[in-house]
Amino acid sequence: MKIVVIDDEKGIVEGIKKLIGRYLPDCRVAGTAYNGLEGFELIRRLEPDIAITDIRMPKADGLDMIKMAVDAGIQTKFILLSGYADFEYARRGMKLGVQFYINKPVEEEELRSSVNQVIETIRADKLRTQKLDELKHEVSSRMQEETLRDIIDIGPDHTELEAELLREAQIPTAGIWFTSLLLDFGSSTGQLKETGFQPLFRLIDLTLRHYHKVYRFRYMGPQIAVVIAHNSTIPYVRLLHAVQGLKQALASELNLPACIGLGTVYKRASGISQSFEEARNALSYKVIKGGDPVISYSEIIKLAGCSQPVPEELIIRLEEALDNMNEDECVAVIREMFRVMAEGPGMNPAELQQSCLNILLSSIRKLSFQQLQQNELVGRHILSLEGISRFQTLEYLEEWMIQVIRGVIAFKAEHDLSRKKDVISEIKAYVSKHYNEQISLADLAARFFISPYYLSQLFKRKTGGNYLNYLTQTRIDKAKELLENTDLKVYEVCQRVGYTDTQHFARMFEKLTGCKPREFRRNLPGG
Repeated sequence: MKIVVIDDEKGIVEGIKKLIGRYLPDCRVAGTAYNGLEGFELIRRLEPDIAITDIRMPKADGLDMIKMAVDAGIQTKFILLSGYADFEYARRGMKLGVQFYINKPVEEEELRSSVNQVIETIRADKLRTQKLDELKHEVSSRMQEETLRDIIDIGPDHTELEAELLREAQIPTAGIWFTSLLLDFGSSTGQLKETGFQPLFRLIDLTLRHYHKVYRFRYMGPQIAVVIAHNSTIPYVRLLHAVQGLKQALASELNLPACIGLGTVYKRASGISQSFEEARNALSYKVIKGGDPVISYSEIIKLAGCSQPVPEELIIRLEEALDNMNEDECVAVIREMFRVMAEGPGMNPAELQQSCLNILLSSIRKLSFQQLQQNELVGRHILSLEGISRFQTLEYLEEWMIQVIRGVIAFKAEHDLSRKKDVISEIKAYVSKHYNEQISLADLAARFFISPYYLSQLFKRKTGGNYLNYLTQTRIDKAKELLENTDLKVYEVCQRVGYTDTQHFARMFEKLTGCKPREFRRNLPGG
């Protein structure tokens, strides 16, 4: 502990220095002064942990000096020396936060006891401050993670909303480059439950620590989303090497094999959702790559460019037939697709296999990862180049494809995925009951067995707006009801409608109603 001694009697100063050196090995005297003004300058310059000071001194007494230090925001703890049994001094000292006094002449035991008590007080204060800082950091991190989850859910077409969310979450964007990853632990879900997410998050932080900021959070099921923000350009080759290093570290240190999709790097905040969508698309190609690879979006662009494209209108027909559980129509569309491919110029077997996989990926793009993992027929045992390689002719591939599509229909029937009711109406009903919970688009997608991207597009098509705006409007409407019909305080209303940050709640309320929550209540009839 760093101590300064301030007294206008030099002999007392030297005596205290000797006692501290002899009996308080954890402390050192960093400086001395002989009047109140010199003492204040000494304290301001050194910011010691403890100052032992006389009360009566020239130029400024000890209490005036302490007041100057307190007004300057200095956190030093003070021990007062006094040869006077003066209650007024003690009372003034207590108002300034002084808790300890030593009578002159200074005795070794009294000095040691007082300093040790101050040391314990300082350590307790530091521990409280540390815990408070950790809590603030945790709350801030959680808010930032929820914001990024909302951004990647709403998709790349809402630039203004993204900018507002990032600003409110205090995520810096000026001069920052962004990219996104999606880690899938589907093949090792049991091990992930045993390990837990905190060791996983710590390893991600450690492996990617050379980037300016790394945000990581649970996305959906056994998936982790990672958004990397860096204050300079991110060379893609080096990024790919870092992600491969992360994959190796997960396997070797946590025994967690992972498949990782990697998006493009963007020099703009609106690139976050775009990069994540690319990472998700890249991850979908794990069925083609086999095993647990790192797949970059640039790689699948090249891969997709190698195959004969299937007309989009046929893909749409196949989706509609699957939605309607119309097996005959599905078979007819598959046969039409293969007729188109057969008429294409000079396709070799590898290109036919690739086209076959592209048809499957398109036809099951509405399904979530959980569904794909549950459905063995379209799982990793069939949807791989190794599984298809045994089919050497177009006819065999066609019949195999028809069997797979029939398996998809059977799976949908077994899990009641062909819902007669409008899924968006069901989601609205669910939100109206659970608006006070943390329900992201990814959570809803998992609950209703739809891929997040498809749900986002469907919600926009059915309602004309995005899911996040709908959830916000629902919460604010409920908040208005509570402000009008209850005596709950604003912070209680905030918590009741699903917000954890009162200031964020107030901003969203004012944005949608034109006034702050308290003003809304005051303007009510009879308010």
